[in-house]
Amino acid sequence: MRAARARELVAEGNQPTAVARVAGISRQAIYKTSTRRPVEAGPGEVSDSDAQIVEVARARPTDGTRMVAAIASRQLGVPVNRKRVQRIMRTHKLLQPIRGLERRRRPGFFRVTRPDELWHMDMTKVWTAQHGWVYLHVMVDCCTREVTGWTLDLRTRTEEAVACAEQAVLERHIAPWILTLGTDNGTQFTSRDFRKHLSARGITHRRGGYRDPESQAFIESWFGQFKKRVAWRSEWEAIDQARRDIAHYVGAYHHRPHSGIAYRTPTEVATTWRNINKPAT
Repeated sequence: MRAARARELVAEGNQPTAVARVAGISRQAIYKTSTRRPVEAGPGEVSDSDAQIVEVARARPTDGTRMVAAIASRQLGVPVNRKRVQRIMRTHKLLQPIRGLERRRRPGFFRVTRPDELWHMDMTKVWTAQHGWVYLHVMVDCCTREVTGWTLDLRTRTEEAVACAEQAVLERHIAPWILTLGTDNGTQFTSRDFRKHLSARGITHRRGGYRDPESQAFIESWFGQFKKRVAWRSEWEAIDQARRDIAHYVGAYHHRPHSGIAYRTPTEVATTWRNINKPAT
């Protein structure tokens, strides 16, 4: 209202500088008119690239504007501006709600400098009609964001946790005393047998604080995305069906852009590290 009244005063011959100062607005507001497309006008003509952005957003209803922009850029072969994606997704009512940014800051951190330096391990449960709750153990490399190992079992005891860790260590040929495994304070991770097994393998055990999920931020984030994209959208009859779907998701996850590694995929980051460490011929 003040800008509109200021324009009227300027049209009557008053000095724009004086009018803006008295009205408490900038001189730019006097000359600039709103160019925002009215809502009732609809989305307007959709280009081929806009249609691709809409297709990506609809195929990934749990992703935000940055992830949609990263995937659309890969598919189109040209950079796609994130704000453009936001405008298109808002027009087509595809924006997802975001959580508040007021989060508690932790005083300490672990600086990761290479793959297989720090893994995060945790457990969550998923529902199957035949077996009820079944338990998923997952380990994530905090450098490359790769899933280094996972198991889905009927129970969650020390034996299942040890089996998951052992499988990953053998498959990735982890040498003694190069890996730190971060866990929370679940009973299977704090048990004597689990700690003895890690010590025998030369793995340093790093436990997070009580009621402090941010100390396990990488694996907690992975579980959050897994539940939104798979667990909450699936109805599994038996544990074997759940294993097949989880294996498919993990395989696709390794080739999916990740915001924490500059929208590269975990496979691309791991390949980069292997090429760096490859001995010269």
